[in-house]
Amino acid sequence: MNLMVLILAAGKGTRMKSETPKVLFRAAGRPMVDYVADAASELGAERINVVIGNGAELVQKHLAGRAEFSVQTEQRGTGDAVMAAAESISSFNGKVLILCGDMPLVKPETLKAFMDAASKHPVAFMSVKVKNPFGYGRVIRGVDGSVIKIVEEKDATEDEKREDEINTGIYLCDSKELLARLEGIDCVNAQCEYYLTDIVKKGAFAYLCKDEKEFLGVNNRVQLAEASRVLWDRIAEKHMMNGVSVLDPATFYCDSTVEIENDVTIYPNVFLEGDTKIGKGSIVYSGTRIKDSVIAENCEIKENCLITDSHVGAESHIGPMAHLRPGSVLKGDNKIGNFVEMKKACMGEGSKASHLTYLGDAEIGKDVNIGCGTITCNYDGYNKYKTVIEDGVFIGSDTQLVAPVTVGKGALVAAGSTITKDVPADALGITRAKQQNMEGWVSAWKKKKGVE
Repeated sequence: MNLMVLILAAGKGTRMKSETPKVLFRAAGRPMVDYVADAASELGAERINVVIGNGAELVQKHLAGRAEFSVQTEQRGTGDAVMAAAESISSFNGKVLILCGDMPLVKPETLKAFMDAASKHPVAFMSVKVKNPFGYGRVIRGVDGSVIKIVEEKDATEDEKREDEINTGIYLCDSKELLARLEGIDCVNAQCEYYLTDIVKKGAFAYLCKDEKEFLGVNNRVQLAEASRVLWDRIAEKHMMNGVSVLDPATFYCDSTVEIENDVTIYPNVFLEGDTKIGKGSIVYSGTRIKDSVIAENCEIKENCLITDSHVGAESHIGPMAHLRPGSVLKGDNKIGNFVEMKKACMGEGSKASHLTYLGDAEIGKDVNIGCGTITCNYDGYNKYKTVIEDGVFIGSDTQLVAPVTVGKGALVAAGSTITKDVPADALGITRAKQQNMEGWVSAWKKKKGVE
């Protein structure tokens, strides 16, 4: 089948109450229109044409390289939107599948079944039985079950509003027949809107689907949240069937782009986003958000961690309440404890920073121990500088390493030191004022102040 997919994405989305084009609102981590464009690609479409209007430049930039574009200069209904692509349609000889850019839940397999059933008909559309019809054209059938007409929601009579079958807004038409029927529809109100539903007046094949959830059109943020929940449920089911333990699917927030290997355990209230990969045997505890990062095999990510644009090597333990900022690389068998923050820092195998530490712009070797309260002072208000800590170094608690500075292999930095010069290998680095104990000073001070 020669196939062209036409995606209607020109709507203003007034009920979203935002300047962002409606189709670019994210459902389960991705713009809604991405799901529709992906479905079109999976169907093997020769051409994908997106009708844009409101926020046209943003939508075109987002889909650049994935589609061609037609512009609807005024939003005058779905029929007018398809007319905007008339030039593109006229140059194509085959079937035109019309989809809505705000329907992210339609599955490619559902569209394929519809196309197979409707391939011999010049005009066809999908309908579905719904419990609470709203926002679509009502399908009105005769006593023999044939389609008499489709009535727009706002134009339906009270009797017609009681019908429970709707037109989903998805059509499959012969390209030439589609153009001919578009020429025959008239504007219907003071705004001179053209309804795409009018193309069925000369007859059409109606394909009845089963799952009404697939045909949720997102017109407001309540429906956006509903669509996201359906997508997250699908993603959770896919991972569980592949050997992932999702302890509470209702609080599992995972983008479709995330890869999770088997024998991973995900606790409630976890967010996995973007190009993230979780390796076999790892555990991610509650309250954690991981974005665009790799967690290798057999890692433990404890409660309330934030990890972005980072790599966590195998057998590592992170958190609770740790923050790995972009550019953090752990080579493996590392421990990053509570209230430790890393940024653009690389840590060798077996090294650890157990608590209350900042490591920024740092290169840390193997088997290094970073004591509590350590800071790499990497910024002077104008430039960033690098700290190098070589293999086997022990950094005592409450140490400030003023970059640029290097601590040599096997060296020890005493607790409470401020290191401003390089520490040679196997040396002790220490900076402390001499301690003095003045006996009896406290009692004398209290007497002077009149304090008992």
